[in-house]
Amino acid sequence: MAATASATRYVIFSVSGRALALPADSVRRFLPLPRLDRPPAAPAVVAGLFRYQGRAVPVLRLDLLFGFDAAPPELYAPLFLTDWDGRPLALLAERVFNILAIPDAERTAADAGLTFNGCAVATIPHGAGTATVIDPSRLLTEAEGRLLAAFQAMADERLARLGAPEAADNPAEGAGEAAR
Repeated sequence: MAATASATRYVIFSVSGRALALPADSVRRFLPLPRLDRPPAAPAVVAGLFRYQGRAVPVLRLDLLFGFDAAPPELYAPLFLTDWDGRPLALLAERVFNILAIPDAERTAADAGLTFNGCAVATIPHGAGTATVIDPSRLLTEAEGRLLAAFQAMADERLARLGAPEAADNPAEGAGEAAR
């Protein structure tokens, strides 16, 4: 009896025309781009905030975070809801290609010189080329994470003071869950 090769499922997407991938188990949900609130104090890499399940969720622009060519979000840009340090975080993409199971034997190491904070952890085959696998837990440095957490806490407090209606709480009712 032949041994079954292990495989990992990845969400393959693009940002500024570059193929990237996230482990599918790190994506809680796929959401359509909701209306984003953009407070004046928001860092440039934060596209804005939206309310989801009673929390203010920051949306990160990976194009700016990674230093790619700026690619402002289009009308139907997808979001990936993930977690960073126990808090919800959404990542903005241009396009989702697929969710694929890639045999672990086909995964190769990423060039450490091409990644900040070690967030690019591998490359996997995609079409005629490759996609860079991103570890969402390494997207931000500890200092950036503290700043984003403080920003998110201020937004949560502001929402609570304003008494925002629960109807605005889930902008993507019925949006697809990540296939787990």
